[in-house]
Amino acid sequence: MALSPALREARCRTIVDAAHILIRETGGTGFSMLELARKAGVSPATPYNLLGSKSEVLRRVVRDEYDSFSERLCGLTETQPLNRLLQAIDLIVVHYSAEPLFYRGLYHSVHDAQASDLRAMMTAEGQLLWCDMVRKAAQAGALELLSSAEDFTALMLRTVAATVETWLADEWDEVRFAREIFVASRTLILGLVPPPIKAALRADILARRPLLTPMQDRAA
Repeated sequence: MALSPALREARCRTIVDAAHILIRETGGTGFSMLELARKAGVSPATPYNLLGSKSEVLRRVVRDEYDSFSERLCGLTETQPLNRLLQAIDLIVVHYSAEPLFYRGLYHSVHDAQASDLRAMMTAEGQLLWCDMVRKAAQAGALELLSSAEDFTALMLRTVAATVETWLADEWDEVRFAREIFVASRTLILGLVPPPIKAALRADILARRPLLTPMQDRAA
């Protein structure tokens, strides 16, 4: 007997949630579909029947993460496009800090030689989410882009990803993570804003820059 659309989606939700848990518990996406079925409490064939492949399961996990972050963005009160973009970047810290084990597993998997599909998924979702905010800031005259909004968004996301990876590797606390994201994002944008905005942005960077020098950090 065929599953109703509602029951089918509920089963898919159970499987995707189980994948999320396995990434957190195992530190990566190397689990098998059999392990996934066991974690979800379904038959070995069910993940294949409902979602088709492991790549599709991971695509749903990534999509869920971006949907969850988009919901957080709806709570931002800032309406000025550049400030909204910067607030959204700062919100990454809150979002990621809620599940560091999951993000450690996800980012670890992205660097696996076999994870090209996962990297492509995350890149595409990131561009979709962030490029619109970058474009609106440029259209408002707050960002003087030297290339396309798509190119700058890709650069910005690489900067954020490098900071996230260092947070995970060095196990920064949330205060250090927030400070590093704040300084990295503002430093990247500083050269692209008009003079009136630049002075305020520069003051913000100087006030929030990391207190430790690289040598002090390594010695700590």
